[in-house]
Amino acid sequence: MRRLALVVPVVLGALLGAAGGLLWWAWWGPAPQGKVYDTVAGKAWYPDPFDPGITRDFSGTATFVVVAFALALVLGLVGGWLARHQAVAGILAVLAGAGLGVVAMTLLGESLSPPDPASLLAAHQVGDVMPGHLAVSGWTPYLAWPVGALLAYLVLMLSFSPAVPASDAQASAGSPRPEQPSGAPAPQG
Repeated sequence: MRRLALVVPVVLGALLGAAGGLLWWAWWGPAPQGKVYDTVAGKAWYPDPFDPGITRDFSGTATFVVVAFALALVLGLVGGWLARHQAVAGILAVLAGAGLGVVAMTLLGESLSPPDPASLLAAHQVGDVMPGHLAVSGWTPYLAWPVGALLAYLVLMLSFSPAVPASDAQASAGSPRPEQPSGAPAPQG
């Protein structure tokens, strides 16, 4: 059972990452259409002129973060439940699963989308219409996997930690529990 608690989060992270890549691609699609324009710097691909420049880039990145965070929460909850009696090893397994989830989601989602139009400019003429490419802008969106998984893991671990009664907590701290405040007269009996 101990091995299972460490292997399942790693495998689950890879599977959830693959499912996340499919979901990310499906939610983002269809790919935005754009044209090849002649600019001072040479040919360049731009999306629809009525679509502000980064709207589609932001949409792909934001969709990645939402899908990744939701799936990472599932990973953290399952990993925390399975490894609730071996917290340190469990957190390492959840982090490994989150790493595999990032890689699988990114590779699968980007491989399903059309190729980057900027890399295809040499083979196209000015005025040609080409689809856009699904990608993540920056490195911080990739943190959605480990942050979501660790958040869910932490919440689950804290909810299953044993509660210590107040009398036991004071006894373990080495201070006796005062029966009455100092300086007060003893009750007459």
